Amino acid sequence: MKWPKRIATGFLAVVMLYLIAALFGSILPANQFWKSSDDGIELFIETNGLHTGIIMPIRSDVFDWSVLIRPEHLKDPTVYGSHILVGWGHEGVYRNTEQWQDLRFSDAASAIFGSDEVLLHVYHLNYPQAYPHYRRGIKVSEAEYRKIVETIKARFAFDEAGGPIPSSGYGKYDLFYKSRGHYNAFYTCNSWTSDVLRQAGIRTGIWTPFQGGVMRWFLETEPEN
Repeated sequence: MKWPKRIATGFLAVVMLYLIAALFGSILPANQFWKSSDDGIELFIETNGLHTGIIMPIRSDVFDWSVLIRPEHLKDPTVYGSHILVGWGHEGVYRNTEQWQDLRFSDAASAIFGSDEVLLHVYHLNYPQAYPHYRRGIKVSEAEYRKIVETIKARFAFDEAGGPIPSSGYGKYDLFYKSRGHYNAFYTCNSWTSDVLRQAGIRTGIWTPFQGGVMRWFLETEPEN
């Protein structure tokens, strides 16, 4: 019985070290002295309790997302909104796990040990301030937003004709796009969100594998009456 106990003890020690590292990574700031612009491009950081993402205007002076994310990609093009919510993650987890209770062991194992099967998740919505589960918007400069755009654009995979590769999502308002990258326990969907912001010079945690580590840096939005 010694070896099973040692294996179990070792496994628990690894899990505890991971959680402690995630806690400190979420608390310690990158870009500590960054401040939201008084005027600039307004973004929102969102969570559904599992995945995080960045809400951006489809059109701005910096970039027009409609060159990549087209109305005709949606089953119902009329729901094409003024903003998009973009996240990145493991294909199996994204497709099969809209909420924590949907998580399957096979998807969890693949996500932990690593997979190149990754997707961008794009949700269409109109100006999102009234949604109570979104966090308070931040304003970024055009230079900061340009870095965010370039980082996200680099994640798109393209077909032979040079176009993005869409597929159906959870409902009529969202869809997935084939993506590039490698997902594992140390680079999760939530790590990606912080990474995009961090590369643009925006304050966030240095390592945020869980959604709470991302969201703690952003204040809650008060819903409109």
